[in-house]
Amino acid sequence: MDPTVRRAETTDGRVYTLSDTVGFVKHLPHDLIDAFKSTLEEVSGADVIVHVVDGSHPDPIGQIAAVRGVIDEIGGAKIPEIIALNKADIAGPETMALVLRQEPDAYPISVHTGAGIAELVRAIESSLPRPRVEVRTLLPYDRGDLVNQIHEHGEILSEEYEGEGTRIHALVDGALAHVLEKYVR
Repeated sequence: MDPTVRRAETTDGRVYTLSDTVGFVKHLPHDLIDAFKSTLEEVSGADVIVHVVDGSHPDPIGQIAAVRGVIDEIGGAKIPEIIALNKADIAGPETMALVLRQEPDAYPISVHTGAGIAELVRAIESSLPRPRVEVRTLLPYDRGDLVNQIHEHGEILSEEYEGEGTRIHALVDGALAHVLEKYVR
């Protein structure tokens, strides 16, 4: 029941991590409940939850409620949620209409046909946090590790190579800004 973790990048170059946890199984045997919950505990540290719901399931509303109950139990109730209503290409129109009435911000998608995927990706990207601290640094060439961190976790506004090192103007998070303080010029 280990989650699959992958690195991804937004269209504007922000790097983020996707963690695909195990799908929810109703009437899970008691000996597997703890294992199931432990895989979902990663959710409590997420910036956004993309909850993929099987639109062709006989009770997708029940699935949504059950998963939200578990997410509440592990401390994830306040994390923003995006509902991706999968199998929109084969789900019954009545079921789709019911879910969309209850979850009007849900994204009907089809992994099979690709329908709705671009809209879902845009929604995910817009919900991810953006770096907020503006820094202007001159990093010595032997600190390429910090240049890489800025590229991976920040937004580069400008970058120039000078005799003393790499001059970068960027937006970064608070923790990285603190690390870069001694290079601010």
